[in-house]
Amino acid sequence: MPLSLQIIETIEQLNEMARLEEEIWGTAPIPLHQTLTAAKNGGLIIGAYADGKLVGFVYSFPGFRNGEVYLCSHMMGIAESFRDQGIGYRLKMKQAEEARRRGYQRIRWTYDPLQSRNGYLNLAKLGAAAVGYVENCYGEMNDALNGQLPSDRFIVEWRLDERPTGERSLATADFLKARSLAVLDADQKADGLLRPVLKDVDEKAAPLLLAAVPLDFPQLKERDLALALEWRLTTRALFQRLLTEGWIAASAWRRSGEPAMYYIWVRRNEWLPQKGEEE
Repeated sequence: MPLSLQIIETIEQLNEMARLEEEIWGTAPIPLHQTLTAAKNGGLIIGAYADGKLVGFVYSFPGFRNGEVYLCSHMMGIAESFRDQGIGYRLKMKQAEEARRRGYQRIRWTYDPLQSRNGYLNLAKLGAAAVGYVENCYGEMNDALNGQLPSDRFIVEWRLDERPTGERSLATADFLKARSLAVLDADQKADGLLRPVLKDVDEKAAPLLLAAVPLDFPQLKERDLALALEWRLTTRALFQRLLTEGWIAASAWRRSGEPAMYYIWVRRNEWLPQKGEEE
């Protein structure tokens, strides 16, 4: 089905976006007066249309930090029947193209680090990096996707002066060697669900680190909420420590048949931080 990407800025378009948002999250959408004001004051809202119907969107507005204006990408949603078709990637690439045209040099956003689909898109495909962590970022959330667990989030930064170079990944042979550098692994229980297992690694001598998260965390959460909370608290403690010690999550690895995705952590100073960067 042909797909077109369009900038959203009219009241009619924003009302359609609100209806899709409500359908996806099962909660009241962002008020029209807020989205309309953002669209008219430096914000950027892009819709994905299939046969004239809105099936996805990305919503962003200006942010300011350390003397620099950036684009804050607050929300992206895809209608359920259109997921896993590359629409999210196309929306983000269009967002980057328009942001560059408008003079933005960076895009920042947050996402749940246990959502591997988002992690792979953000880090492996787009080439962004997770540079910060916010514990229970939005407080208690009762929507269909986020309920019952603390709303922890990675802070992601996408530098628009770095042109995308394709998916970042590890070759299979390299990954098998690097697996010994996994500070967090995923062991399969008798019921098929994964449990987090912390590993003892000499981090000072390691060129990179790996940390696993379940490939299908929503299903794990649905089947065993206590185990999902264990993943949340284990990854929270580990990821906060790694970020404090100068590591960032710069990519992600997954392979068909593997039940987990692995974040690839590198030292921040190898990521060429720019002047004024501070987390």
